[in-house]
Amino acid sequence: MSDALAYRIEIGRQTASSDAAQSRRQLLSLLVRLGMDGAGGVCELLFGDPETTAPQAGEALRVDLDAGNGLRKVFTGTVDTVRIDAGGQHVTAYDDLRKLASLETEASYENVDVDFVIKDVLQQAGVTTGRITKGFNLPSYVLSRSPGALRQVLDLADWCGADLFTDGEGKAHFVTPGEQGAAHGFEYTMNLLQIEIRATPPIHDSVEIFGEGAAGSQGADKFCWLASDLAGVSGRAAIDPQGTVAVGQTGQRPRRLTLGVVRSGEAAQHVAEAQMRALASRWLRGRLEVIGRPGVMPGDRVRLVGIPPRHAAAELLSGPHALRVRQVSHVLSRRRGFVTRMEF
Repeated sequence: MSDALAYRIEIGRQTASSDAAQSRRQLLSLLVRLGMDGAGGVCELLFGDPETTAPQAGEALRVDLDAGNGLRKVFTGTVDTVRIDAGGQHVTAYDDLRKLASLETEASYENVDVDFVIKDVLQQAGVTTGRITKGFNLPSYVLSRSPGALRQVLDLADWCGADLFTDGEGKAHFVTPGEQGAAHGFEYTMNLLQIEIRATPPIHDSVEIFGEGAAGSQGADKFCWLASDLAGVSGRAAIDPQGTVAVGQTGQRPRRLTLGVVRSGEAAQHVAEAQMRALASRWLRGRLEVIGRPGVMPGDRVRLVGIPPRHAAAELLSGPHALRVRQVSHVLSRRRGFVTRMEF
């Protein structure tokens, strides 16, 4: 492992640390993975001291890593399983977002914005909230036991063009690509270990959203009326070949969606624009592997500098599209040291 690397892992009353005076465990490898799409965070540890008392399921687990700029918390969760073999102990832990997957609850809401529902559901699941985007107005919304809280939160995320993920402190975030995270720069000849990048224009170049109700033509208090003409409760947005979003336009290959939760023209337009901006944020996809950078979290932006002008990736990365981290893995091993992998 790198001499510049420092780590500290706390599991209940046990500590594994790069400082031998503080460490009571022999760490062989570590993996912390944080990602979007509601998967939450996972931590996998391998200890090489099978005779030490094994951690118990439900114990708090915290991981801090330092690559030279001070310890940074990269995972906060609880132990789920411990597997013991002849050579050591394998510990797997998850953060609190996993609680959302097992939550089945019922609730009804009237005249609230999407963020009110998200915060309420996360609170019911016992998940600490971070940044939560406001979203659009819901004149009425029903949360049912089936298909479960996580599936319904992800549906709201899709309609808002938002992403659900957790950070190193275990806080859940529900944000759009426009709400930018931290920015990180990597030198091509110094930090970069591997790169894979590609442009992925969307299959559909536009979206048309149709809602229900007559709020768009008869006023907000008439959202429950059936409308004979859906023009007043519809929205449109398009994306051009360069990835620029145009509001109120329709392209040659539109995607048409009817959403009962949308009850006004304003909400329909919000959903259409949000979905196109979410697609635009994923114009560039791929992965990077760099020398360990514990500060990188989902939602952050990445910039590569020093790429040779004739390199095939230079043209892609010189355009207006940013690399937005959707999944990050911090890997610590005796063979490779500390490596951070990012997916976009």
